[in-house]
Amino acid sequence: MQAIIRFVGASLLATRTSREQARSHRFVYRQVFAFGLLALLPLPAFAQTVRWEPPGGQLGFNQVSDVALVFTDCEPDGDPALPKVDGLQFGRPSQSSEMNMVNFSVTRRFSLVFPVRPGKRSAITIPAFEVKTDKGPMTVKAATFTVGDATVGSSGLAVNDVASARVTTPRASFWAGEVFPVGYNLNIVRRYYHSIATNVEWPAAPLVTEDWSKPELNETLLRGERYVALQQATRAYVKSPGTYSVKPATQMVNLMVGTSGFGLFSQPTVEQRAIESSPLELTIKPLPSAPPAFSGAVGEFTFTSKVVPVTAAVGEPVTWTIELAGTGNWPDLTGLPEREVSNDFQIVQPKSKRTMKDNALFEGSLTEDVVLVPTRPGTYRLAPVRFTYFDPKAGTYKTVASEPVTVTITGASAPVVAPAGSGAPVQFSIGDPATVPAAPVLPTAVAPVPPESLPRDPITESARGFVPLPVRALIFLCLLSSVLFVLAVWLVLAALRSRERDPQRLRREARKALAATLKEFGASSLLATRYSLLRAWQQQAAMLWEVPHAAPGTPLVHACVGRHSQDAASVWARLWSEADRALHSRENALPADWMNRAEGALSAVKVPGWNPFSLFAGRNLFPFLGRAEELKAERLNQTIRVAAWLAVFFSFSALQPSAFGAGPATDAYKRGDFTTAENNWRAEIATAPADWTVRHNLGLALAQQDRWAEATGYWTSAFLLNARADATRWDLALGLQRSGLAPPELVEFSRGEGRYALARWATPGEWQLALVVAALLIATALVVLLLKGYDRIGGWARPTALVTMLLAILLAAAATLSLHTYGALAHPEAVLVWKSSTLRSIPTEADTTLKTTPLSAGSIAIAEKDFLNWTKLSFAGGQGGWVRSEDLIRLYR
Repeated sequence: MQAIIRFVGASLLATRTSREQARSHRFVYRQVFAFGLLALLPLPAFAQTVRWEPPGGQLGFNQVSDVALVFTDCEPDGDPALPKVDGLQFGRPSQSSEMNMVNFSVTRRFSLVFPVRPGKRSAITIPAFEVKTDKGPMTVKAATFTVGDATVGSSGLAVNDVASARVTTPRASFWAGEVFPVGYNLNIVRRYYHSIATNVEWPAAPLVTEDWSKPELNETLLRGERYVALQQATRAYVKSPGTYSVKPATQMVNLMVGTSGFGLFSQPTVEQRAIESSPLELTIKPLPSAPPAFSGAVGEFTFTSKVVPVTAAVGEPVTWTIELAGTGNWPDLTGLPEREVSNDFQIVQPKSKRTMKDNALFEGSLTEDVVLVPTRPGTYRLAPVRFTYFDPKAGTYKTVASEPVTVTITGASAPVVAPAGSGAPVQFSIGDPATVPAAPVLPTAVAPVPPESLPRDPITESARGFVPLPVRALIFLCLLSSVLFVLAVWLVLAALRSRERDPQRLRREARKALAATLKEFGASSLLATRYSLLRAWQQQAAMLWEVPHAAPGTPLVHACVGRHSQDAASVWARLWSEADRALHSRENALPADWMNRAEGALSAVKVPGWNPFSLFAGRNLFPFLGRAEELKAERLNQTIRVAAWLAVFFSFSALQPSAFGAGPATDAYKRGDFTTAENNWRAEIATAPADWTVRHNLGLALAQQDRWAEATGYWTSAFLLNARADATRWDLALGLQRSGLAPPELVEFSRGEGRYALARWATPGEWQLALVVAALLIATALVVLLLKGYDRIGGWARPTALVTMLLAILLAAAATLSLHTYGALAHPEAVLVWKSSTLRSIPTEADTTLKTTPLSAGSIAIAEKDFLNWTKLSFAGGQGGWVRSEDLIRLYR
């Protein structure tokens, strides 16, 4: 009894203890749950910030590094206006954004990553500035960086140990105004060289310089190390004497400092560095005391004079031409010397014409034509004209003079009034009309002058041209239309031959025929029909088992079946024997189960299928090698002829026009509202950029507003979309004549001589299509030869294929030459710079320290990409940069 009481008490105590523990556990669970809820609740968002990352540190001198402007929980409102930092150059930024979530707290980061390059070795501080964001203006704290010597990768070598640049001259001193050569040399260790990033930039003031020549890359061996050597040259002169230290030349290069990845997937690791030359020290000597006739010319010059005719009647014009030519400081030359002539001549104010050599600033000629109209007969002496210049090679002044000329003037039938004071000599010079004596205008016979060319009428029909393809797409089309097409046809022919010569083909056909015969046998009830079907069954069974005898006996059938399957030999021999007895004995009835046994035996027969890999056997791929009469005997398709081999018709005309009527733009043009017509045609170009008629019409509207340069750009694009139309050729010639633009390619296309006459038979897009057609014709000729090799067509194949291939080669040669003639104009992203502009290294006008170069109107370039209102261009010589998009006309887009 006591034991029971103790047990119950212990149980009650244990129960109480367990309840207390449960309450304790529930309390702990509630606390954990409460803390968990607090942890899951979203935390308050951090305040929006804008900061530099990294906020400071070290940069390498002349090394391009990345510094990010990080926007937290906000984004910039427009382009940030960065402060100007002395000694630090900012490049065009890249963008990145990311979003992080921690405990349901979302943080967004937007980064503008600026490539920066320090240009001095002292500490650089980006001052604090304010930037506009979508959350309001934010202040960016200042960031300070120290600048030290940067090493190339992890090699431990300084940049100067790997690459060096020099600007050199033949000597250190020159005369004021003397034109002297300047050389630029860049040497880079070959194992570090990757590519040239930018053109050389040289702030050459106070030098007056020409453009740099095209860079020449060579390899050389210096101190046992192979170097890549780049050379460029120019010419320059200095106007004023003195001692000058010209700023260094700088060029960005890409250095290869290692590789990432492995095997075929490895790629070089590239660092971009600025290579800077030493300053150029020059001493410019003053010229000696000059004679009175010296006008400032320094160099080597020739001087010629010509008078035509030397004998004339009163009132007939006499032309006196003088020409100065040579090499020297042409930018400082203002005109030619004064000439002296009798007052018995009326003088037409001369006009000077300056002609410079291509891409030259210091080499050219200056010509003046003076028209003299005699007013009375007599013999007159035109005094020699003298020109004084300084020869820097000789170090002295030289004077060149023309020969004196005697002009004889005979009498005239009509009286001519001479001006007052006749007989006295008169001096005159260009640009001083006051020195020209007044004289009455003499009536002279003048031939009629044809009127100047005018723009033609708008075209009221829509016609689109072919826009050229990128080079990669063109190559792909040519390969697809030639190599892949021929290969596919070849494999199909080999597969057909393989199937025809498959030894199991007849067995497969016999098995299929046996199944059809047994099905028909089971459905027939006529005795005669069943006998006929039974004979057919025997013929097909003999073919299935390759029985060589025409009327085999049961033993032969057993032996032939046994060669393929021993298990089936007895079954098929019995079926054959029972069929023989039904056909040839008095007991002409088959056993009742014969049909079921025949179907079962047939279903057990497995005939191998066609092996696709057999087409790659030499006898199937190359049947025309070492083949005699065997193939001719086995031809299965002797009557098959290729009736539809590829016949491609290539038309050099553009797409057929479809009339769309006058339209509002044409109506506005006809009533003289050229601005409305311009706007309407621009809208049409935006929807149909390949329509050359709209581009022609837009050029007309611009020309009527005297915007000839812009009109020439659109007429050029119309010409490139339809080069054969009289309207586009007329437009191009008129635009070049009236706008003053003179791109060499367009001038030659306007003349249409030599290879340019061939090229303008078709547009660049059509010549590309011709190249694809030529590839198709070559492929067709090869296919015809393949069909002949597989004996599927007759003997006409070889001459036809050879003639087709010859025509295709001629067409491909003409297309290739024409596309080469078009050059950059054949690129789908070609643009024309229609007005003078500035080429910039980065797309901004805010930074006045960035490197720029003038961009001439009429330049042709390739548009690589757009950024806001800027377009990045690349030129044939490797030059590239950013220019305002409104200064360009896209020729195809």
